[in-house]
Amino acid sequence: MTISRRKFLQGASSTLGALAAAATLPKWLGSAEAATLSGYAGYRATVCVFLLGGNDGNNVIVPLTAGPHAQYLAARPNLGLDQASLRPINPVGQAAGSYGLHPALEKLQALFEQERAAVLCNVGPLVLPMRKTDYTSETVARPDNLFSHSDQQDAWASAIANPSTISLPLSLVGKATGWGGRTADKIAGLNPGEYPEVTSFGGKALFAAGAVRQPMMVSSSGVLAFRQTNDTNFNTLQNDALAQVVGFDNDVILEAAYGGVFTTAQTFATSRTTARDAAWATLPQTTRDAIDALFVPPAGSASWSLHTQLYQALRDLIAGAMPTAGGGLGVRRQVFSVGLGGFDTHVGQGATQEDLLTQLDFSLNAFHQAMTLLKTEGAFGVSPPQATLFTMSDFGRTLLENSDKGSDHGWGNHAFVIGDRVQGRRLYGTFPNLDLSGGAVNNLDTVDSKGRWIPSLTVDQYAYSLASWLGLSTAAERDYVFPNIAGYVAEAIAKGFPAAARAYKVGFLLPDA
Repeated sequence: MTISRRKFLQGASSTLGALAAAATLPKWLGSAEAATLSGYAGYRATVCVFLLGGNDGNNVIVPLTAGPHAQYLAARPNLGLDQASLRPINPVGQAAGSYGLHPALEKLQALFEQERAAVLCNVGPLVLPMRKTDYTSETVARPDNLFSHSDQQDAWASAIANPSTISLPLSLVGKATGWGGRTADKIAGLNPGEYPEVTSFGGKALFAAGAVRQPMMVSSSGVLAFRQTNDTNFNTLQNDALAQVVGFDNDVILEAAYGGVFTTAQTFATSRTTARDAAWATLPQTTRDAIDALFVPPAGSASWSLHTQLYQALRDLIAGAMPTAGGGLGVRRQVFSVGLGGFDTHVGQGATQEDLLTQLDFSLNAFHQAMTLLKTEGAFGVSPPQATLFTMSDFGRTLLENSDKGSDHGWGNHAFVIGDRVQGRRLYGTFPNLDLSGGAVNNLDTVDSKGRWIPSLTVDQYAYSLASWLGLSTAAERDYVFPNIAGYVAEAIAKGFPAAARAYKVGFLLPDA
């Protein structure tokens, strides 16, 4: 059996987990610009949890007070959750027990009450701040292709709601990048060496792609390698061909470029595996056992995947945060991406969403509790690692249920942020008015009679709050990662929007001492 080098390259490039899909050959090495350490000399990571399909936020957090809850049930006679089934929360500045979480979110309820979790209300992609009159008169640009899965996933992942019309920085023109990857472009100077800042186990691939720094794409099981088959002859051929690729030394541009990328990928795969094993072994056996126990899911969870992704992200985090003296990578800033699909609940939403939220609740809590255990481990020195989990989704869903006991594509949605540095037990943004009795005419929060919410916070503000926590500092860095945000804030100020719309950041992360 023979195979051309070029044909092998084309096939192998789609199977090597370490390489991000990109229109051009990825650049692993680049001239990273300087970034500040954001007041914390230790390790920090953000973990993006993408809920693919459009999670119904209207059943995630529900008002418990009599009037709003009656409005909610009027729109959802089948999907609506009764007051007794909801898990009460007591947000700062609100009446006690004024809201409740979905019954499946038992652990998130506890984290919220412990001030380790917060909810961003009605956040979504926006080009400029928008009132109802702006939407109906079409005098303010809308995000491209509202209510479309792929376009709105891209809007969340890229923090660019209108890619067809925005003026991008010259270095980004013609490149498909996400705000996680662009943040890596600017904070790479905080990390020693050239190890990738972003590792993706799932979610939306665009989120992780930068213009200079490219992510490490890893399977949800944590494996970073060529897939082996039951055919030993094929495996041998694959390994031999890879060795030839790595050894290319000629002037054929395509082959030489791929050879360099494969060499770099192999280098990072080796260092990642070595650091994961060494850093894990540095922790006491009791800690390792306790962490492993946190991620053992309950019975009936054979199809779950999110806890596995987060466990593998945690193992990478430990390797990254561990000093080189302990066998780790000794990096200071990392971004991780994971994903959970199945949230496009047009039909029979109740049981489907309950199962998904049960998985989400377990997995987010397991990761957070594991980070709590790591805080006491002296192996990390005087500055233990910090991590913030945050959720994103395609869009929210209509408050008004459909005839199939499901809900349809919406716009603004509710999101969670979780971590020790989260200023929790708070609702950020504005919870929408659930009164649909007057249709779209009297309710200024919805674009139509179905309850599709106009966001009160933009993805850009949400994302910039996280990126600045990692180390994004100057206005130039901010505007490179979030090209729309300066214009958004300027417009909010000029047109007298509420204070939350006039701020670059949302205050859900505690300031550094």
